[in-house]
Amino acid sequence: MHKLGSEKLAYIAGFLDGDGCIAINYEKRETCKLGYRVRVRVSFTQISTRRKVLDKLFSWIKSGTVDEYEHNHMAEYVIRDQQVVNSLLNELLPFLIVKKEHAKLALKVLELKQEKYSVKSLNEMRQCAISLRSLNHYPKRIHLDPVTTEA
Repeated sequence: MHKLGSEKLAYIAGFLDGDGCIAINYEKRETCKLGYRVRVRVSFTQISTRRKVLDKLFSWIKSGTVDEYEHNHMAEYVIRDQQVVNSLLNELLPFLIVKKEHAKLALKVLELKQEKYSVKSLNEMRQCAISLRSLNHYPKRIHLDPVTTEA
């Protein structure tokens, strides 16, 4: 990924805050030495008729894929390359508001991945994935009991 100017970084950060996702995938893999693989991905979603904005992001970042899904009329730009994700999140961090904590957790995972996987590092990465997921969960309906007043 080449250097982006602050205007583009601010735009991408705003888009990520609104219609983007930072995910940590903690996957069971028998082919991996310790049985798990951890990957960070960044994605942006938009209705298919506005795919051109995703194509524009792709032209700036130069990594990932843009796909359309006919079943829901949506388009998604996904970046999986761990080096690009690391660089992008580090550059976006000062501009992020909503997804700042998400980015910090993802960057911690990417830092841990630089070391050789160990039980300890896998547990730390797993905890980061759990923490990130908890940032995305909005409380279900809150049941408020009606207040009764005595007349």
